[in-house]
Amino acid sequence: MIDLSYDFIITLQNEVSRKFGADTITPSDCKRLSDLIRDETTKAVSETTLKRVFGFATTKHSFSRYTLNTLAQYCNYKDWDDFQAQHYTQTDGNELNDGKWLDLKNKAITISHYTILTLKNRSGIPFALTVPRPSCFAHIERFLESDYAATALIAPSGWGKSVTLVHMAEHFWFSKDAKYKKDICWFIHAHAAGSLLLRGFSLATWLDNQLNLGTGENFREYFATHFDKIRGRLILIIDGFDEIAVAGDKLKLLYTKLEEFVYSNDLFPWVKVILSIRSSTWSDIFQHSLQYPAFRRYWYLGPEMDEETSINVPYLTEQEVKSVLYNHRIDPATVRTLSEGFLQKLRYPYYLQLFCQLNTGSGQTFINEHLSLFEMISKFVQIKVFNSPTNTFKVKIIEKLLWLLDLGKAGQYTDKNLLLNKNADLFPAYKELLADNILVEENLSQEVMFLVKVRFAHQFLLEYFAAMQYIKYANDTIDDSVLQKITSQLPASSYRVGVVKWLLRYAINNEQLEGIHKIFYLPLSTMEKSYLLEYLAVHYQYEGENQMQLNTVFPKGYFRKNPLSRIINDNFLHFGKKRVLSALLDLSEVQEDKLKIRSILFNMSMLQLDAEQCEIELNSIKKLIPRDAIDDEVWVSPYDLYLFLYEYLKFGIINENIRDKIYNYPRYLTGSTRHAPTVAQEMVFRISGLAFALLSDFSHMLSYTTRIFECYPSLVYQRTNPLRLSLLCWQAYAHLGLNNLPLASKICQHTDKLIRTYSFDFTNGRHIEVSQKLIMAEVYYQENELNRAIRTTESAVEISQKMDFKLLLLLGYKLLSKMYPQVRFDKQYNQAQQQITLISKSTSFKHFDRLLASATKMN
Repeated sequence: MIDLSYDFIITLQNEVSRKFGADTITPSDCKRLSDLIRDETTKAVSETTLKRVFGFATTKHSFSRYTLNTLAQYCNYKDWDDFQAQHYTQTDGNELNDGKWLDLKNKAITISHYTILTLKNRSGIPFALTVPRPSCFAHIERFLESDYAATALIAPSGWGKSVTLVHMAEHFWFSKDAKYKKDICWFIHAHAAGSLLLRGFSLATWLDNQLNLGTGENFREYFATHFDKIRGRLILIIDGFDEIAVAGDKLKLLYTKLEEFVYSNDLFPWVKVILSIRSSTWSDIFQHSLQYPAFRRYWYLGPEMDEETSINVPYLTEQEVKSVLYNHRIDPATVRTLSEGFLQKLRYPYYLQLFCQLNTGSGQTFINEHLSLFEMISKFVQIKVFNSPTNTFKVKIIEKLLWLLDLGKAGQYTDKNLLLNKNADLFPAYKELLADNILVEENLSQEVMFLVKVRFAHQFLLEYFAAMQYIKYANDTIDDSVLQKITSQLPASSYRVGVVKWLLRYAINNEQLEGIHKIFYLPLSTMEKSYLLEYLAVHYQYEGENQMQLNTVFPKGYFRKNPLSRIINDNFLHFGKKRVLSALLDLSEVQEDKLKIRSILFNMSMLQLDAEQCEIELNSIKKLIPRDAIDDEVWVSPYDLYLFLYEYLKFGIINENIRDKIYNYPRYLTGSTRHAPTVAQEMVFRISGLAFALLSDFSHMLSYTTRIFECYPSLVYQRTNPLRLSLLCWQAYAHLGLNNLPLASKICQHTDKLIRTYSFDFTNGRHIEVSQKLIMAEVYYQENELNRAIRTTESAVEISQKMDFKLLLLLGYKLLSKMYPQVRFDKQYNQAQQQITLISKSTSFKHFDRLLASATKMN
């Protein structure tokens, strides 16, 4: 009986490939190879069997003698025994067969290579495009150097556990530069281990058999007696322990046998076990042993282990996500446009896999992140829920969960007992929902109380299913009743935006234009409407030539009655949203809307130090604002103010005529008003601070910001108004320049608290946050808190890099260049200087001297 003795399978694969005339066999070759084998040997080996032999399909049993004989005959051997005999002869005398340890290692290498090949071929993303995960390497390394006997990578389905094990096995044991070459590593799939254990074998007995020891001997005692022959550790890796298609009682039997093996290694610390297992299986089968002190004495779970969700494999890091995207040849410039929120979603490997499938391949062009997210979720739910044999039960569970959560109004968690209500028919479907990471359990049980909470794995799944329920209630029509129901049931939040986005998508796809209009008439917050407007603009940009134009969705005059300037905010100040802003320009029907969009585009270009684009936007603003048309509103035209900044940054000159106008603010900022500032006034109020910074005039910077708050007292109560936050930053900067450190610190801390507390309603596009951090860093520096100053500046630099705010990046590096020498960070100092040089060379804006000087002279 041949079970796991694949000693020559790899060699056989290579010989079959050579005979076939290819370096490697691909799945598409298996049909033709099957025909050739039949012609050559008159025996049939099916295409499916060949896919299993070459690792393209999972095998739950060993290969038959018939299959091995036929493949050997295809390679001109008499049969499988003759093939093995020939290769035993060829390898006789090889050092790998010198001694029982090396003999065991030789067999382990062959079996492990076959497992690795199989897992590589089953990878959802082509394995060559995946990336190793250092955090998992660190976990395994800590385990190997410890006294623990076993460890596990525990996570839901689609987390990349198998791919991680392959990277890990190659890194530690099977690559040219493997770290632990002397170890023996047996890498097998749980199907293979299960086939042995369910027949009554034990893992120890199987390993004994591999050494051809005599009756009554076992490999552990043999090497314990001949300790000088041990060349390293013996590592047993079992992948997919939970994926064995057996009933629960048999799975528990397998666990018992595995546990016996682990516990019996107490006297043999050189024998170690590594598993990959789903969280749901861990909770059901393994975690019950947590009550036994022995369990935690033998099993290493790592510092990342979350006992409530049974996960110890962290999400992909942002850099790992980007590496996978680069490996798929997605343009780095495109990757830079992805928002932090979207990158956070791609940290879950299965969603990253779906995104790559959607956006790569022949004839495939990049899809905007907003559209990709909706397509990813739709595809995920379609595969995991609606296409499942247990779809009826899964839908029933999901609908019950939504009812218990009151469609999100009652929170995100419910009691497991309430959800299942002892309904045994639902248990299998419920387990699948857990395994597929649609639902998550959190075990909050205590010694005297059993309590398990259930939630959707991600908020966007709750948003999707809740939106589908609302649509179902409305009989598939987006009308006033369902929209009023949403606004009355759900408070303003990112969750409500997510639900309404799904309704907007449904209305677009089903050409319910009236429904689209009704959504924008809803009493939503400015931030919510801006997100919806952005999604709408993106959809009509990327949905192909047959789609109607965006300007035909709304009737003429719609945005005259409902100005875009009330919706558009600094959240659009992002280099990845230029196309969206261009689309909104086509929708705008009033001058103020066009002016606000052009203002955002100019500010964006200035922050990016794109002088040429600044000039284009400056000319557009000039056409929108005749100089004499707004003299009653502001003391200096927005065009003049932007021109002042542009001329200084470009040519290093100060336009004296415009400079005099800037100082006219006392004549206009008098009295008080209840009216909100106009678009032109807001532009001037916010950008004047930068003009005073260029002039290094902190007294007037403080004076003009104080007068604005006096003229518009309602601003004080608008906690997240970007204008107010900008003015607070300029006030803090002015106090800093005037050596009033306590007030500068107090304002900075207040601004930071507002940004963190009201993150959803905060609409600044991150530049205000960066400004606040840079000012706070200077405060820390002057208070001699150098470490805090460096950390805060580095945080500002990191955000600026992601947002491509080169102007703020320069300021950040200039501050760091002042701080690093004092803590002898020579390497970091040199890197900061290099970055300053690179940024300076990349722009025709060459005159930062005055701005940089004002930012760093306050020592």
